Parts: sequence; C-alpha cells; structure tokens
Amino acid sequence: MNIAYETEYEYGTPHQVPSRKKNRLLLAVLAIVAAGLLFLPAFWKQRSELPQGLTQEFEIAFTKHDLDALLALFADDAQILPEHGLVVEGKENLAEFLKNSMTPVVSFNTFTDMLLVRGDLAVEQGHFTVRNIKRGANIEYGKYMHVWRKEDGDWKLYRLIYNTDVAPKGEAVVEGAPETIS
Repeated sequence: MNIAYETEYEYGTPHQVPSRKKNRLLLAVLAIVAAGLLFLPAFWKQRSELPQGLTQEFEIAFTKHDLDALLALFADDAQILPEHGLVVEGKENLAEFLKNSMTPVVSFNTFTDMLLVRGDLAVEQGHFTVRNIKRGANIEYGKYMHVWRKEDGDWKLYRLIYNTDVAPKGEAVVEGAPETIS
C-alpha cells in the first residue's frame, strides 16, 4: 500500500508529511472494502439456504394426506412433470393429481442430496422412498428434483419432477412397428 506524501514547511524547513487528502480517500476505500467483507457472509448465507424444514413440508403434507397444505406449497403457475404422463398444471389439476397419488397405506420420504439457491430460485435434488405402512416395506425408490421460487417473501414449489428406480412390471410390446427406420 502506497502512502502519499507532500512537502510541508514548518519554520522554514521542508519535510515530508502524509498527504491528508489522498490518505482520506485511501482510508475511505479501505473502510468500504472492510464493510463489504463484513457483510459478505450474510449475503451468501441468505442465498444459500431455504428456510429450515421447508423441503420436508411436501413429504409431511403428502404422508398426512393434507391436500390443502400441499396445494399451499405450490406457486400459481406450478407444474408437475410426472415420469409417465403429461405435464400437470393449474391448481385444480394439481389437486386432482395429488389426491389420486395419495393413499393411506403408504408414507413418502424424501432425502435432499443437493441444494442450490441463488436469488429467488432454488433447485433441490434428492432421492425418495415410498413405504407400505401395513407391510412395513419400501415399495418404491427414486429420484426427484424440486424447483422452488420465492414469491412475495415465501418459497413456493414451481416445478416437480419424480422418476422411479423401480422397473415397471410386465413387458411393453409394440405391434406393427417396423424393425428398421428408413
């Protein structure tokens, strides 16, 4: 760091003294940098986390068969992209899809493997299990991705994608399809 000096005369004798004007500017810049470094951890922390427990709210509401609590987690323009089916959008269609997916025999558990949060978007990736409560056995495993969006200070589910790791039972046969494509 270079300190600027200027020549002053005291009792007719020249001598070097630190330049007050230039050094004030240097001190102001250092103060701004120091303040920035002080608040930087809070800046990144704010963008690297979702509220505690938010990612589990979906599984809790689903397992309790609380359709109203589930729907409250979704943004108005949310979509579910199911593995075998068309995109589900609109609150009425989301409600119907979720209602048809819930059964009192199973519990749904999610495990977050990765979470990226930047600004008003968050991507949560993980894996899930579906457990048959009556049999006491896991009946399905898979992976999921949730995209969360912050709206008016609240995090809402914007996109959901689920893929099962369990192979479908039975064979898929396509009759009449040509063996080669020209």
